[in-house]
Amino acid sequence: MKQPFLPDFIRNKEFLKPEGRSAIVRQYWHVVIFLGYLVLFIEFLLLEKHIVPHYWISCSIDYYIPFIPIFVVPYVLWFPLIAVVLVLLCFSDRGDFVRTIMLVYAGMATAMFIYMLYPNGQLLRPVIKSQDVFSNFIRNRIYANDTNTNCMPSIHVLNQLAIHIGLCKSKLFKNRPGWKFTSLILTILICASTVFIKQHSIIDVAAALALEVILYLLVFKVDWSGAVPTKIKSRVREWELQGIQKKGVAE
Repeated sequence: MKQPFLPDFIRNKEFLKPEGRSAIVRQYWHVVIFLGYLVLFIEFLLLEKHIVPHYWISCSIDYYIPFIPIFVVPYVLWFPLIAVVLVLLCFSDRGDFVRTIMLVYAGMATAMFIYMLYPNGQLLRPVIKSQDVFSNFIRNRIYANDTNTNCMPSIHVLNQLAIHIGLCKSKLFKNRPGWKFTSLILTILICASTVFIKQHSIIDVAAALALEVILYLLVFKVDWSGAVPTKIKSRVREWELQGIQKKGVAE
């Protein structure tokens, strides 16, 4: 049986009642994990500002890959896609959400650690003379606001692979092969877009693929349930149940 995309508290309008809102907070407290993005984003901005590349990444294959401006569409689609999938998982199953967002965070943190140890960049960006909408967007938005440093491995690729893995492994999308296939196509297009708009070398993409395999095994295949003390888990569960009981009494 397919899980509904809309969580119960929206379909049942629980958020309209005070006791319902209290239960929602207790049931979905794990939404605070999204704050990790803020920490990692600040770290990335600091690296962009202070890291000076010592190594320039490229290979002969990069010079055979054409610059195709229209690929900026899947490149930019990456941003809302990640947000939508993570929000859906957050309100459908805590375990699926935590594993997926931890895979995202692990990829970002590891990539930035590599940037510090191995400061790198790329010199593949062309001089864009075309005035079409896609070329203008790349020149005035992408290139102007994102430096050509901190490229290998590609965080763009790492995050998209993590989202695709999380979607395919989740209970929410378990019986939705169409969504999984669509996610696969989007993942291929998004990863390809990084080299077609010359944001990354093919080496950056390959490094991200290799790293994601290792991180997937660590996050999804290793049992981390014992990492949190039983006493803490019991207290959290008790706190959650109190909210559910209060809502039941009020109803």
